[in-house]
Amino acid sequence: MEGTIIQYSKPKIQSSKDGIIIVDDLHYAYPPLTPGGEPVPVLKGVDLRVRKGEFLALMGPTGAGKTTLCLTLNGILPHLMGGTFQGKVVVAGMDTREHGPGQMSHKLGIVFQDPESQLFNMTVEDEVAFGLESLGLSSAEMEERIAWALEVVRLSGLGKRHPLQLSGGQKKRLAIATVLAMRPQVLVLDEPVTGLDPLGRHEVLSVVEQLKRESETTIVMVEQDAEAVMAWADRVAIMEGGRLVVEGSPRQVFSQVEALHNWGLAVPQMSELAHLFNQRQRASFHFITEDEACSALASKLQPGIENRKSKIANPGPSAPSPVIQVEDLCYHYNDGPLALAGVNLSIEAGDFLAIVGQNGSGKTTLAKHFNGLLRPTRGRVLVLGQDTAGQRVGQLARKVGYLFQNPDHQIFAPTVWEEVAFGPRNLGFSDEEVAARTSEALALFGLADQADTPPAVLGYGLRRQVTVAAVWAMRPQILVLDEPTAGLDWRSTCTLMEEITNLNRQGHTIILITHDMKLVAEFARQVLVLDEGQILACGPTRQVFQQEALLRQAFLAPPPITALARRMRHYGLRGDSLTIEEFYEDYTALRRDKEQGDRASATLRPCDLAP
Repeated sequence: MEGTIIQYSKPKIQSSKDGIIIVDDLHYAYPPLTPGGEPVPVLKGVDLRVRKGEFLALMGPTGAGKTTLCLTLNGILPHLMGGTFQGKVVVAGMDTREHGPGQMSHKLGIVFQDPESQLFNMTVEDEVAFGLESLGLSSAEMEERIAWALEVVRLSGLGKRHPLQLSGGQKKRLAIATVLAMRPQVLVLDEPVTGLDPLGRHEVLSVVEQLKRESETTIVMVEQDAEAVMAWADRVAIMEGGRLVVEGSPRQVFSQVEALHNWGLAVPQMSELAHLFNQRQRASFHFITEDEACSALASKLQPGIENRKSKIANPGPSAPSPVIQVEDLCYHYNDGPLALAGVNLSIEAGDFLAIVGQNGSGKTTLAKHFNGLLRPTRGRVLVLGQDTAGQRVGQLARKVGYLFQNPDHQIFAPTVWEEVAFGPRNLGFSDEEVAARTSEALALFGLADQADTPPAVLGYGLRRQVTVAAVWAMRPQILVLDEPTAGLDWRSTCTLMEEITNLNRQGHTIILITHDMKLVAEFARQVLVLDEGQILACGPTRQVFQQEALLRQAFLAPPPITALARRMRHYGLRGDSLTIEEFYEDYTALRRDKEQGDRASATLRPCDLAP
């Protein structure tokens, strides 16, 4: 399959019997961003058909038009936002040109990329009940569905809590629960597992699969997580430049590693591993799952070989002066939960620390103490030796740059240029330096063409890139990144992490909050695991990822390549690889040792073996 591009062919659409979703020659342009401006074309001739009961994954680079396509499926476009709409969209026999979002909601449920955009009730239970009230269900049926949906997304017991008191990941799970409870014929999910812990991703997608299997619910899921798409989707369609360009089964599509990378997309780690072997050793591996990879690679080895030495090393002596010191930190939200319960932590200058844990474990709450956005209920936080209690947020911002989990909590300027320039200007740099830093940041993150655009009108992924560029332009001594890659495609993620790594090499301290264990494995040197506001573990990444019981307790899982390496210890691998490159080097070294041993055995004479 490698090297063969599966082109998208226009489906022959004859009637509604051809699919529960029919999109025919769809063109859409948003209204002008400024008075007298030009419409903004996004969809440029999309043809799509989705069968009843099918699970379709929609992938593509940031700005490809994926979210816009989703908004046409329930009539939000063009009914609520105007714009220029040409072509036809039919869902469950209803033409969206004739039926608005209210009518379409009885057939199609949608989970938006930004969960806060669809949460507005006073309690968690009210959010789930709101949609159900329009279905004419009995009170008993409604209560059963509310309890079921909250249990599915692990929010049982939080029904009386206000949605704003939830963590970012919990808000995402609540938004999913509101739609799952309605059990629509068609379920549209725009990046549903972004920001969820690994167990939460599996639980949510398991229920989606159950709805598909038992009720023939049709699923359309926009997702950048290639591992999730590979595991759950029946078919994958790739969008680029407002068009569908490739489609096929996950196995077919993810075999096209180079093509997908050229489009700025990630592939599952097992596909990446097979591609690496095929490129460097002229092998012909086609595995795409962990089971397949283990079987194919183990066939070339011999079980029972003694494990080679792990790369885990004892940490060296600590630096005498940490840049951040947390002492007995407790934090209690007003009318809410105890979020932190006695945290003690020391972060050294130049560290690259990842803070991980399940949704609601206290990660963001802890990080907001580093720049004074939150003040301790008890205990204290020292930044560069000074207690944050005696410093204003503006003072701390000169030392600690903070990237919010939700980009809309950070954006306020009238243009992208002003948004990025705001930080350097307030740090007192000259006009020339402000302009230089702003231009460099816009170019680096692919935003130069958007310099005069109001950031609030951009898509979620582009708004995320604006906030990343704004923080990067300040180059603070300490940089806190809360889910920085959410909504970004693979190429944008690589660009961001390369620049963050460069800053770290220059001595900047990086604190990364993420649920992306591949990101943690590849970049973080230290990992802090939080659970229910307490520290479960803190240590070198390689060492933490070997603690299976601890990871399970924190609802985490190592990246697939680490799981494969651990599984293949029986064949002599070290079992602690963090990246694909490490696994490849370990495996090829083991093969080389084995071949040299075989040759040495073959040259021994019988007398050499005599006592």
